[in-house]
Amino acid sequence: MTKQRLHYFDMLKGIAIFMVVMGHVLTMCVRDIDRALVFKFIGEIHMPLFFFISGWFTLKVLPGGMLKRPDLRQRSLQLLVPMVVVSSLWIWYFPHSGLQSPLVSTFDCLWSNVWKNGYWFTLVLFEIMLVYSLVAPLLSRMRSVVAELGVIAAVWAVMLTVQCTVPAEVLDYGSLPLAFQFWPVFAVGAMAARHRDSFAAVTASGTWVTAATLIAAVLIYFICWSWEFPALTDENGLTMSIARSLFHICISIVGIAVVKPWSEAAFAPTASALTRGIADLWQLLGRKSLSIYLLHYFFLFPLWPCRQALIDLGLGFTPLVVFAAVVASAVVAVTLGANAVIERSPLLALLLTGAVPKRAKDVTINKNV
Repeated sequence: MTKQRLHYFDMLKGIAIFMVVMGHVLTMCVRDIDRALVFKFIGEIHMPLFFFISGWFTLKVLPGGMLKRPDLRQRSLQLLVPMVVVSSLWIWYFPHSGLQSPLVSTFDCLWSNVWKNGYWFTLVLFEIMLVYSLVAPLLSRMRSVVAELGVIAAVWAVMLTVQCTVPAEVLDYGSLPLAFQFWPVFAVGAMAARHRDSFAAVTASGTWVTAATLIAAVLIYFICWSWEFPALTDENGLTMSIARSLFHICISIVGIAVVKPWSEAAFAPTASALTRGIADLWQLLGRKSLSIYLLHYFFLFPLWPCRQALIDLGLGFTPLVVFAAVVASAVVAVTLGANAVIERSPLLALLLTGAVPKRAKDVTINKNV
């Protein structure tokens, strides 16, 4: 059971990180096609999968039913150290890359811009884990899913209140608007792990998955074309933040519902070599997803001549997907090669990819096994 679960989560992470690279190909290698539907769609669905899965694997239940708090020291090494080191290297390298970016890549923007020059994810994930560590004792005392969701919603309400009252330029220093947006996704992922049998029934239910799909479809329309709903928009972005969070939860449910049976079929003894090979590839990308996220920017390259051709094609969904997928495949392949070299040095692996060295005790145990 556990092995199968790791298969489909790794595959889902692999698909998500590939979409991250595809999105950056469109926004940095080509530029000025941000209005394309495929870019908007990709930009909304890949990151919530990481937060949901991170919440799932963060949950640990101690004897007695108490939820274990994450090891924030280890998480800071894994998430904050490479964020600072790699983003600083990116700021130095960017002027020499020939790329254009919607983000201003300067040391000032590393702190003042909510997107942290593209390296916001690890900071936001650490902040969410910090909040979870504070809330875990209270969640441990809840004895029903409704009560747990009530606690999650209460924390989220506090976050949204802060978002509405504190100036955005202050919150952006810590990328807090993004932490507020992804907190419910992470927390629901953790509670899904706590009630994994019930969650498995949800993802296997056609009724629940259909409902999640329909809700996600309505929300993505609002998110991508919000100007058509002036009565529902507000200056502080509260409505949009709520819509995105709900969409992210729904798309996580749909993603797991789709990938889980695919994984089960791909890793079944009767699966063909081709089916198993494709699944193994997605699983590999999933296991290396943090390294790919941190390193892939350095291997993007300008493709300005392709921009006009894509515009002439009307920024159609199919040509953009094919174009971005082909370029992303090359970028990911080179990134994995670079990561293989970096992994040879424990110090470089820590600084550049967040690979925390195993403690001697753990290494001894693994060798004995």
